[in-house]
Amino acid sequence: MNKLETKLLKHYIGYEQPRDEYQQGVINETLTTANLYTFYLLTICMVISLIFDSINHKFTFGTFALFFIQQFNCYYVLSKMRKSGVDVTEFDDDMDYKEQVKILRNKTIIGAIQWTLWMVVTMGYIFPTLWGDPINMDFTQIMIFICSGILFGVLCYVFAKGKLKKLQD
Repeated sequence: MNKLETKLLKHYIGYEQPRDEYQQGVINETLTTANLYTFYLLTICMVISLIFDSINHKFTFGTFALFFIQQFNCYYVLSKMRKSGVDVTEFDDDMDYKEQVKILRNKTIIGAIQWTLWMVVTMGYIFPTLWGDPINMDFTQIMIFICSGILFGVLCYVFAKGKLKKLQD
């Protein structure tokens, strides 16, 4: 942690003296939990703001600000995790590695199906209703959503599998 981050953390948490390992662990766990809650609250607020913007047929600064804050937070966390290498799971047993790949494959299939259904519902029904447009889902739109869902699932699988590492003897 650099000097600025240490000063900001001391000011944010409200302590002056250095903390021992246990206290630092509790502080880090608390900040991690707060970051998770903030991420989901930002997502909910962003969706609500987007719905209001859709109803009023204009986009406000608040929606873009929420989006950029969330993206900055995600990219910051991902880059720090990637640089430190803690996002990689290492396996020394071939059986455990194959089992984890199987679990990962099933999770990405379920995630792709959920993503596709959510896109069909929001883009095909909810947003046209909010905009006052007629609902018309044709075969082409459904195929676009299905292909997008497949692409989403494949990309998620490839990125997640890249974080699994089998140790060589």
